[in-house]
Amino acid sequence: MTSTPPNRWLAIALAVASAGCLVAAALTQRWLVNGNVYDEIHVGLRSMSACESGLGETACIETPNNQYTIAFEDRGNTSSAFAPAGWATFVTCLVSAFGAVAAAALAIARKQPDLPVAPTTIALVACVLALIAGFVFVATKPGPAGYVGLGDSFYVFAAGVLLGLASAPMLAKVNRPPDPDLLEDAMNPDQF
Repeated sequence: MTSTPPNRWLAIALAVASAGCLVAAALTQRWLVNGNVYDEIHVGLRSMSACESGLGETACIETPNNQYTIAFEDRGNTSSAFAPAGWATFVTCLVSAFGAVAAAALAIARKQPDLPVAPTTIALVACVLALIAGFVFVATKPGPAGYVGLGDSFYVFAAGVLLGLASAPMLAKVNRPPDPDLLEDAMNPDQF
């Protein structure tokens, strides 16, 4: 019993949407936010920005995440996994997006190369690693409970990971090279 091949264009659309979401999530600064009346904090995967308003003026400071956590060390509200998890999420999001775009390009070109590691495998493994690293990044955020909450970028990231996890197996079926029939001449009586 053979299964029907997945819809090629649906798989391509899901992969491109996944890549777009993952790149947007990797490059934006709204993973963790706190928008009080007097100050606004935006935490991204690599750095954070804090803006303070007063008397009609707004002053903003951008700080790398490894220095941002130092401010909370004396209070015991920090984890050493925060900054590395942010960098790991950043890299794996971009790698997964690259794999998804490469797999979609192969599907558009209707190529089925026999590669040692398929782009769909790269996209799928990077998606899973990004999911783990992203959750560690959010779970180890510095500061007391309620200091910052989830921002829009986290939800874009979650959508990108889910789309990537759905599109990679579909594109793997589309891009898989044909299997040779190893038993094609197995019962040829002339060979006996």
